[in-house]
Amino acid sequence: MSGEAENNANTAIVPVQNASAAEQAATASVLEDMQKALPETRQPEQAVALFSWELDPQETAKLISEAMTLPMVLWSTGISLTYSIWLSSLLPAR
Repeated sequence: MSGEAENNANTAIVPVQNASAAEQAATASVLEDMQKALPETRQPEQAVALFSWELDPQETAKLISEAMTLPMVLWSTGISLTYSIWLSSLLPAR
């Protein structure tokens, strides 16, 4: 394809300072074809709602349950870690 080159030491991409009339005509033709390919009466698509204020009772209950479970998990992990450290600090029995 024109305008594309491999990236190696022998190839350099140099911008065209003065394009010939043939190149300008070809570019104009390609741009016209691209504009014709687009639908003229393109209507915007309906925006999809990313957030809804409608609450699903099952999903809400699940989220509340997960939010209440996290502090309990952290608390029990902390207690277990503290107990483990306390046990390791005790002197061994003779």
